[in-house]
Amino acid sequence: MKIGMRTIKTSIAVTIGITLAYILKLNSPFFVGVAAIIAMQGNLVDSYRMGRDRVLGTILGAAVGLLGSFISIGNPIIIGIGIIIIISLCNKLGWSKSISIATIVFISIIISVEKGQELSYSLNRILDTIVGIIVAVIVNFVISPPLAKDKIYSESLNIIDEFSRALKAIIIKEEPGKKKEHLADIEDKLDVIDKEYPILIKEINIKLYKRSLGDVNLQHSRILLKKLYYNLNLLAEMGSGFNLSPENSSIVNNKYNLNIVGTDNLTDLDIVYNYHLKTSLGVLQELRGMFKL
Repeated sequence: MKIGMRTIKTSIAVTIGITLAYILKLNSPFFVGVAAIIAMQGNLVDSYRMGRDRVLGTILGAAVGLLGSFISIGNPIIIGIGIIIIISLCNKLGWSKSISIATIVFISIIISVEKGQELSYSLNRILDTIVGIIVAVIVNFVISPPLAKDKIYSESLNIIDEFSRALKAIIIKEEPGKKKEHLADIEDKLDVIDKEYPILIKEINIKLYKRSLGDVNLQHSRILLKKLYYNLNLLAEMGSGFNLSPENSSIVNNKYNLNIVGTDNLTDLDIVYNYHLKTSLGVLQELRGMFKL
């Protein structure tokens, strides 16, 4: 059984968090561990936002719990009113993702706190949560950080190679099944990029990294990849048996070590085919240049 990196990092974060809780003599290592588990997400954007939401929810839940415990510890009516207040405030402030943790912390405080310990217990809940979140975010960032930028870059390299094979399959008239197989593989990889792209934008917006002069513009490369996929689909749908222009045949022969003879005697369909082929070859070359392939 393969153990994923997120599983390993979650274990490391919980171990470090609880160890720190013992060293710092925090009130409840349990809450440190829970915070670390929740904050360890599949990407750094979600880790940051989950951590932020949990801190906001914990502070709100602790504040309402503190006020409620001053009125009556463990009183069901006070608890019910407190839940209404917390949910209403979270919705009003746009903290909908903080509702769960805020209500949990609130109930934890108003039921478990001892008389005279209300303030210290509430502050400890906040401190426990913050320690767990900080540890999880640091571990997620330091150990094999799951950046969407890296995933998109890797998938883009794979797609470019697959594009080259698909284009060759179309040009040399391989069986239709082969062409469909190449295009299906490309579509799957493009889906991965589409899913990671919104995370990439969030990474850029919260400045998780700085763009260096040597970085690939992944926003532009995504547009080119989709453009190339569109053109290859058109070529595949058109079928085979078309004549190549001298310009296209020269490029194709050099690229794929083929010996196709070009001609200027082209039908209207040949011209359309050559247009999309030339576009595909140009976009593929541009992508190779962007990724220094």
